[in-house]
Amino acid sequence: MPHGLRAQRPRLLATQAEVAALPARLAGDAVGRRWRDALLREAERLLRQPPVERRFEERRPVLLPTSREVLKRIENLGVAWLLTSDRRFAARIGAELDAACAFPSWNPSHFLDVAEMAMAVSLAVDWCHDALDPAIRARAIDRLVAYALEPGLAEFRRSAFWTRATHNWALVCAGGLVAASIAAAEAAPELAGTVLDASIATARAAFASYGPDGGWDEGPGYWDYATQYAVFLCASLESAFGGDFGLGAAPGFARTGLFRLHMEGPTSLSFNFGDNPETPRATPALMWLARRFGNPIDAWTIGRVASVTGTGVLWFEPPRGGPARLGIPRVARFGRVEAATLRDAWEEKGARFVALKAGDNGANHSNLDIGSFVLDAGGERFAIELGHDDYSLPGYFNAAQRYSWYRNATRGQNTLLVDGADQPVRAAARMLGAIEAPGFSRAVAELGPAYPRARSARRGAALVGARGILLADDIDLPEGTRLRWQMHTRATIRVDGATATLSRGATTLHARILEPAGASFVVEAATRPPPENRNEGISRLCVDLEGRPGLRIRIGFAAGNPPDETMFQPGLRPLGEWLA
Repeated sequence: MPHGLRAQRPRLLATQAEVAALPARLAGDAVGRRWRDALLREAERLLRQPPVERRFEERRPVLLPTSREVLKRIENLGVAWLLTSDRRFAARIGAELDAACAFPSWNPSHFLDVAEMAMAVSLAVDWCHDALDPAIRARAIDRLVAYALEPGLAEFRRSAFWTRATHNWALVCAGGLVAASIAAAEAAPELAGTVLDASIATARAAFASYGPDGGWDEGPGYWDYATQYAVFLCASLESAFGGDFGLGAAPGFARTGLFRLHMEGPTSLSFNFGDNPETPRATPALMWLARRFGNPIDAWTIGRVASVTGTGVLWFEPPRGGPARLGIPRVARFGRVEAATLRDAWEEKGARFVALKAGDNGANHSNLDIGSFVLDAGGERFAIELGHDDYSLPGYFNAAQRYSWYRNATRGQNTLLVDGADQPVRAAARMLGAIEAPGFSRAVAELGPAYPRARSARRGAALVGARGILLADDIDLPEGTRLRWQMHTRATIRVDGATATLSRGATTLHARILEPAGASFVVEAATRPPPENRNEGISRLCVDLEGRPGLRIRIGFAAGNPPDETMFQPGLRPLGEWLA
C-alpha cells in the first residue's frame, strides 16, 4: 500500500472536511435543497425495503443489475447518513451488507459484477465504519478480500482482457478494486497494495482514451459508465492519499463533460450511436468534474435533472449559468470519436440539431455505422439511431455474428449502403472539420474507408439559413453500383416523388431531394422478426440510386413550411469546398 493513506474516515470520495461543509453547500442553492430533500425521501423509503436478493439477468449469467442496485442503495443511504448521522441509515446499510456478503460470490466470471459490488461494499465500510455492527463490518472486509481483491489479483496475473482494455471495463473494474484496496488496507495490506498498483496502471491506459478533447468512442451512454468510475478512481485516490497519481491530468479528461453536453440534442435525446440508449443518463460525476476542474457547465448539465444518486449530492456544486450564458460554441467536433454536432441555439427545445459521425467500426460497442446521423427539428427527433438490441442475442458480442443483427449492421444505420453490403468491420474514418458560421454551420466526414468500392466518399451535414438542414454526399462509384441513402424515423411519412412530409407530434418536417435530378423517396418498414427488437413504429426513408463517378446527393429538410430550394444554395457546392 503506498505511503500516505489517511487514517481518518471517510477516505473514499470525500474527506471529513468536505462532508462537514456539505450541508451548508446544499442549503445555499435551490437545486441543492431539492436534491437533498429527494435523497432523504429515498433513504426513508429504502428503510422499508428488504435487502437486495442475488439475481442474475434473465438470459445471461450476469449479476450486474443486482450489484448496481446494491451500489445505488448504499450511495443513497450512505450520503443520508453522512448528512444526518441518523443511525437508522447506518443500520439499514448494515442489513444490505449482510445480504451481499452472504452471496456465494460476486460473480467473478463477469468482473464488472465484482467491481460494482466491491464499490458498494467499500463505500459502506468506509462511510459507516464506526456505526456498523463490528461483526458485519469484519465480514464485509473479509468479503472484499475474498470476493474482490483475491479474484482481482488472479485477473491481473492471467492478464484478463479488461486488464489490457482501454474502454469502460478497464475503468469500472479498476475503480471497484481501488476502492476495495483502500477499504481493506489494514486487513490485507500487501494484497491491497499489489492490487491498487495494478489497478492504477490499468486505469492509466484507459484514461488516455479521453484524449485529445474529452470524447469517448463508445458513445454517450458508455461515456457515463466509464466516467462515473473514472471519477470514483480520482476522487477515491485524492481523498485517501491526497492526490490521484496523475490520472486526472490525462489529456481531455478535464473537458470531458463537454462531450456529454454536446451529444444531447434539444429534444433531450442523445446521439446514441453504437450500443447506447437514446435517453441520456444522469451522471453524478459531472458535479465532481465541475468542482475539480472549475467547469460550471458540467454542474449545469447535471443540475437540470430532478435528483441523482448519493454521489451527486455528495459532490454538489451550485449550477452557475447554462451554455448560452457561458458562451459554449454551438458546433463541436470530437477527434478520437470522429463525430460532430451542430445546433443553432442552446436551451431551446425547437432548435435545429444534427449530429454526424465517421469513427471507428472496431471501437468497443460500435456498429457498422460510419456516416450515420441524427436530426432534431421543431422539438422532435426525426432521424433516429436505433441503439442497442438485446445483449443476450446469440453472438451479440462476437464479431463473427454481431453484424448479422439488424441494429448492428450497416442496413440498420442512417448511412449509405453500397450493393447492400456491410461496411468493413475494421474501417475507420475521420471528420475533416466542423465550422460554426452564420447561415451555414457545417461538418464534413471522410467516408472512404467504409466503402471499398468507392474511389472517394464524403458526407456533410449543415444548418443552412434560418430553417434548413442539409445532408450532402459526394461519392465516386463504378457504373452500375447499387446505392441506397437511408434514414430511420418514428415519424409518419408521406412521399411524393422527390418530396416527403414527415409528421411527429405537432411538428411537420419537409424533405426534398435537391440532387440528383429524377430521384424519388421510398418508404419501408424497419420491422424485424423475433428474437430481434421488432422496431415497431419505425420506418426507413430511402433513396435508391445507381452509382456512378462523381455522384452527388443533396437532401434538404425544413420544419414548418416546405423549403424554398434557394435556402440550400450554400451547400450545393462540392463537399471539398465546404471547409475552405
